[in-house]
Amino acid sequence: MTTLILSFLVVGLLGCILLQVITVFQLRGEQTEIREQHASARERIRQLEQELGALCNASVGAGEHVLRLEHQMQRIIERQNDLEMRAVGERPYNQASQLVNKGADIEELVDTCGLTRGEAELLVMMQRRGAA
Repeated sequence: MTTLILSFLVVGLLGCILLQVITVFQLRGEQTEIREQHASARERIRQLEQELGALCNASVGAGEHVLRLEHQMQRIIERQNDLEMRAVGERPYNQASQLVNKGADIEELVDTCGLTRGEAELLVMMQRRGAA
C-alpha cells in the first residue's frame, strides 16, 4: 500500500512538473510576443517623434513666414495711408492751382476747393509771380 501511495505521489509530482514545464513554455512564448510588441511600439514612437519634429520645424517656418507677411502688410498699409493722406492734402491745392491758371478769383477758390481765404490769397499771389 505504501508503494501504491508512493506511486500516486510520484505520478502526481510528475504531473505537476509537467504542468509547470508547459506553463513555462507558454509564458516564454507570451514573453517573446510581448518583447516583439514592445520593440514595434518603440519603433512607432521613434517614427512619431520624427514626424512631430518635422511638423514642429514646419510650423516654426510657417509662423516666421506669417510674421514676415504681417510686417510687410503693415508696411503696405502704412504706405497706402501715407499716400492717401498726401493725395487728400495735395488735391485741393492742385485743383486750386488749375483754377487760378484759368482765371478763378479768391472767392471761387475758397468756395470750390475748401481753402481758407489766406491760403487762396497766397496761392493766387504765387501763381501770379510764377506767371510774371
